Amino acid sequence: MAIALCEVPFEMTKSGNQRISVACKAMLLAWMLVASAMAQNHLRPDTPVSAYSPTFDVGFGYSFLSSSVPTGGQVQFNGLNANARANFLPHWGVTIDAGYARNSDVLNTGHPGYIMTFLGGPVFYPIAHGKTRPFLHALIGAGLVDGAVPLNDDTYLHGWVERPAYAFGGGIERTVMGPFALRGSGDYLRTAYADSVSTVRAQNSVRVTASILFRLNYHANRE
Repeated sequence: MAIALCEVPFEMTKSGNQRISVACKAMLLAWMLVASAMAQNHLRPDTPVSAYSPTFDVGFGYSFLSSSVPTGGQVQFNGLNANARANFLPHWGVTIDAGYARNSDVLNTGHPGYIMTFLGGPVFYPIAHGKTRPFLHALIGAGLVDGAVPLNDDTYLHGWVERPAYAFGGGIERTVMGPFALRGSGDYLRTAYADSVSTVRAQNSVRVTASILFRLNYHANRE
């Protein structure tokens, strides 16, 4: 039997737009801090050996999400993650994180869905020495969720929701060779979804990410 499609592009309210605007400004500020610190580090090659010199890295890897869909159940998503990090102090830094994860058949509706996030925030290293370092982070930004919720045997509701999102968790990273390192992390991720009556509700996800890192100023900061 053919599946009937009900398109529901959920519109942002004024307050929702304001929250997204605040999240985007926070992300822009984080990018500015990273760029400013990188520029200062480049212009000051005579940094004393005893002083802490900021470190910078970029990463790319695989991401797995297990999400609870309101009125639907659990859905697994697989995708990619890109991130950039600047560590200004031995125990503190800031990170920017972009993720995209997809499921080709959401809740057996035959319709694909995805979760896209743009997040940024502080990073804390409890132990900041050696090649292996654990870390904690708290991220905030925006999330875009596209999916489908079954209404009956041959009908489902499709729509997308754009709302502020946040995540918190931690992980571990280890230098493996030269400027290259590996990072694994786990997060609780909070986004928004739409239920079977078109009501926007919170969506809770567990996210696991594995990345390969490249340290941009490795030669100036050998471990």
